[in-house]
Amino acid sequence: MIDIGRCYYTTIHSQTLSSDGRFLFCGSNFGEIFVFSVEKITSANGSDTSPMELDKLPTIPVQTLSVTDRCPIYSLSFHKDFLIVGLNGEICGYQWSSKSGSIGKKGWTVKLPAPPESADMSEVNYMWLNANDDLLYAGCGDNVLYGISLEDGKVCREFHGHTDYIHCVAGCAGKLATASEDGSILLWDKRQKTSYAKVEPHSKPVLQRPEFGRWQGTVSMTEDWLVCGGGPRFSLWHLRSLDCTADFDFPERVHVSGFVDDLIYVGGDCRKFYQYNFNGDVKAEIPTSGPSVYSVALQTEPYRFLSIAGASAQVDVCTNFSYRDIILNTYVKP
Repeated sequence: MIDIGRCYYTTIHSQTLSSDGRFLFCGSNFGEIFVFSVEKITSANGSDTSPMELDKLPTIPVQTLSVTDRCPIYSLSFHKDFLIVGLNGEICGYQWSSKSGSIGKKGWTVKLPAPPESADMSEVNYMWLNANDDLLYAGCGDNVLYGISLEDGKVCREFHGHTDYIHCVAGCAGKLATASEDGSILLWDKRQKTSYAKVEPHSKPVLQRPEFGRWQGTVSMTEDWLVCGGGPRFSLWHLRSLDCTADFDFPERVHVSGFVDDLIYVGGDCRKFYQYNFNGDVKAEIPTSGPSVYSVALQTEPYRFLSIAGASAQVDVCTNFSYRDIILNTYVKP
């Protein structure tokens, strides 16, 4: 029986897509994972569905798995036939069957080093996967970025440099970037244990928002560009010069960001999800079901699919990336 309270108090902290792009996974503050069929959602949405039939779209989970009652699921990733789940002090791989479209048993667990100053295990806040070399990078609550080999399940590298917990990890072309509560963005070469550059948006007067603090909640990068935000204003940086080339008028705290179709997207403590061009002009404003956005899942192939989730039991889907056309429900109210 569904706990009616969960319909109103669920927060979706994390999302990821299966390797074949056919399924969406959402992790909640109650330790549950919801599985949706992207294939069915996009097929039904692309058909000649009348407004009266919109409630018949496959907008409920095809599976709900209770993973833990100890902590929220802050991070998810996917590699080959495994759904990867970040928990407190450990990362687990659950077997995935694309044929049946269901999560199976836990296949492996990677234990992270315990913080020396505390017996508590640190939470895995964010994971970024480099599928080309089977390496998973996990930004954690003990201020450390861990590099984990998915071939043997061992921590192969630790990146130390932040003085507070890590919110976000991004990577591109052998480079990594981490965003931290300490107010900095650190840039790393994945072959080196120490960072080679630091960006501190709060040090620039034009970006300062003292009422929101100095922390950095999100970072995304391409070969040439980096965007970041949190308490300070959302901003665009040129990676070679480390110059801030644009700042954006996103009105609240920032939690998610990324690049798509020559545009930059951003979400946070706001009921709208924005897309900007590189000059800072707004190109799209997408309404969201909750007051805050904490995660985004995006792909362009084989289905064009963007899902936006946060402080709501509902997930907003855009199949054309410019407006919301589907709302997914993690629970069905009794």
